[in-house]
Amino acid sequence: MLKNYKVLFLSLFFILFAIMIASIFWVNAKVETSRLNEVSDNVLALFRHEMDIQKSNALFLSVSLSGDKALKEALLDEDEDLGYTILINKLNKLKQYTFIKDVRTQLLTKDLYIFARSWDNTFAGMPLEGFREDLQRIRKIRKPKVSIDPGRLLTIKATTPFRDGDDLIGYIEAIKTFDDITMILRKRDIELTVLMYDDFLDVATLMRENPSFGSFIVSNKNYNSTVFFDLEEIDSKLIERENFIITEKFLHIIDVMRDSAGEKIGFYVLSVTKNRLSEYEKMKDNISFFLNISKTDLYNVVESGERKKGAYRSVYDRAFLDLLEELSEDEKIIFEESAREILKTYDKEALINIILEKQYKKKIEGKIR
Repeated sequence: MLKNYKVLFLSLFFILFAIMIASIFWVNAKVETSRLNEVSDNVLALFRHEMDIQKSNALFLSVSLSGDKALKEALLDEDEDLGYTILINKLNKLKQYTFIKDVRTQLLTKDLYIFARSWDNTFAGMPLEGFREDLQRIRKIRKPKVSIDPGRLLTIKATTPFRDGDDLIGYIEAIKTFDDITMILRKRDIELTVLMYDDFLDVATLMRENPSFGSFIVSNKNYNSTVFFDLEEIDSKLIERENFIITEKFLHIIDVMRDSAGEKIGFYVLSVTKNRLSEYEKMKDNISFFLNISKTDLYNVVESGERKKGAYRSVYDRAFLDLLEELSEDEKIIFEESAREILKTYDKEALINIILEKQYKKKIEGKIR
């Protein structure tokens, strides 16, 4: 009888001990998962903010060039060489005097033929209709847009209709690769790998030699090879299912990439070395400066709708006119024509409101750590 009690006691002891050990492991796993979720959220907040800035910059340039009279005349006169020269000169001046640096521009006819490109004018006259489904969408909405759509390369494209009065005569595009944002994130010890589904390689002809794994093709040429080798060891299907993946060396944070139609075309993978995770675990206060600027204000540059008693009609108008205040008198000459075109569209009451609003304009201040 005593022996049976001993067996029962020992059995209960080992069961309780096992439950206690399992509970400790479960709690530790929950704490670690919570920690990784917090790191992921903070890294994603930074990434999405930087992506918004990239889109905003591209759209700013596209809209500013859409009002250029010299480009309009070259397009109407079908003078491709002149269009190319003007495009190069305008872009170089904008790069010199503004925050817009790593960007290309191209002017398209209303029938979606290449008219002029800032980086290579040998393709003038080439049709893009078969390569760019997104251009069919802008034909319907007839207003500026910024999106990530597969073309011969996967890029950030800001497209603005080019008009002569009410007549549509073409489209102006500002194009940014992912190389710039990759370098910006790298300075923060975050490695970006842009993975596009290889289904789009029939269109993305210039990416067919890019590194690939599973059903993905790497879309940013300055990706980190060490990170890529680590990703190759992962089942590529996990990238489609998980929010993050932890390996021996990295935490890989995954964000869906969508085109202008909202269709999933791949994933962004943001990789942080495990010894750097603590830096991003409690950084919400450190990035609050960035998050004070709303996503809408960053890249909905040309959304209609008046702000503050009808002063500025768009964030673009505000940004462009504010830029003039920071330039020297000689530099302002370059942008004066575009500024005049903007102001001519405002009535007297709106111009008064702009002047009054500038008297009370406040700067967002914060400390970046």
